[in-house]
Amino acid sequence: MRNPEATKKAILDAAERVFFEKGFAQVSTSEIAEEAGVTKSLIHHHFGSKEALWAQVKMRRFKAYHDQQMVALRERPADAQLLRHSIELYFRFLQDNPDLVRMMTWMALERDTSTPEQFQLLTELGIARLAEGQAAGRLRRDVEPVMILAAFMGLVEHWFLHREAIFCCMGLDPKDRKLDEAYLQGILKIFFEGVEPRG
Repeated sequence: MRNPEATKKAILDAAERVFFEKGFAQVSTSEIAEEAGVTKSLIHHHFGSKEALWAQVKMRRFKAYHDQQMVALRERPADAQLLRHSIELYFRFLQDNPDLVRMMTWMALERDTSTPEQFQLLTELGIARLAEGQAAGRLRRDVEPVMILAAFMGLVEHWFLHREAIFCCMGLDPKDRKLDEAYLQGILKIFFEGVEPRG
């Protein structure tokens, strides 16, 4: 008899492959079961529904980033260096996980606004730490913390979602990691000229 944990992992692995290829809406539980080599009833037994399985796929993919970022948010001072570290961490994470970027693209196309619980916790703590830095005078106070967070996430995600279109029209190779580094250093310079306190 198959080990339940091994079965669950096989289902998650298969679900990742088909979800990332086709998106959530175009995938059936039958396809996932066939890809995993299990019955549909086993998927329902372990996950309950296709929606719950999709949520588990997202949680599993975000876990490594969540764990690293939570350590930084809990242990580092609430200042511009914490923000810089967070931007670099998110950038490196997406750089090393192109499948996650593909998943985020499907989420955007399908208007999927359900985010993994751990990502919501990160967002709440990140906003709280930004507000703490502002209250201490280490970050400018005239920009809402949620907008600072949205700006850094948008700058990072935009690069990985659109870099091929941006650089192909410029005759550059979008897979050249030197371009990743140049973009990261560029947004850090631009971002931190505006986020540190004035005067």
